[in-house]
Amino acid sequence: MSAGNDATKNTNKQLRRILIIAYGEERHADIRVASSLLNRLRERSIADSWWLTLIEDAALRLEHALDLRPNDLALFIDTSKHGKAPFEFQEIPSDGSAPILPVADTVLPSDLLHALATIGRQGALPPSFRLTLPLADQYSGDDIAPSSDASITAAVDFLENLLGDTSNAHWRAGVNS
Repeated sequence: MSAGNDATKNTNKQLRRILIIAYGEERHADIRVASSLLNRLRERSIADSWWLTLIEDAALRLEHALDLRPNDLALFIDTSKHGKAPFEFQEIPSDGSAPILPVADTVLPSDLLHALATIGRQGALPPSFRLTLPLADQYSGDDIAPSSDASITAAVDFLENLLGDTSNAHWRAGVNS
């Protein structure tokens, strides 16, 4: 059963708008990993819900702060050669002190939260999380490495569980220490 179905059947839980941004450089394997993860979410019909927005981009841009504005939760999906299998899941502090990966993108998720606070938003900033998949070194052409494929499968199962309960407590309980 998909998370979208779980959420719509449970009338006791308030549905919250969620933004998922998967990003990675187009010339590298990381965008293929991010794209594959989003495609698998779509295949499970999770993305058919009105409360869920999926964005795929080559990099985070400050303009994505506008995408964050109407949402109640945000998830940033990226890859790292230093990532731990099957994936890492962390909350991003909204005070701008997000944990920085060894090789950081030009615009970090915490930068988007700061931009959102600067342009104005009614209420508090949305709780935001980062899911980092390990990026395998062994690739052939456009194929995804078997170890990355296993991480993607584990991450999709994990996200389906998270999306079944959009409470802050449930999402925070999934954070790796």
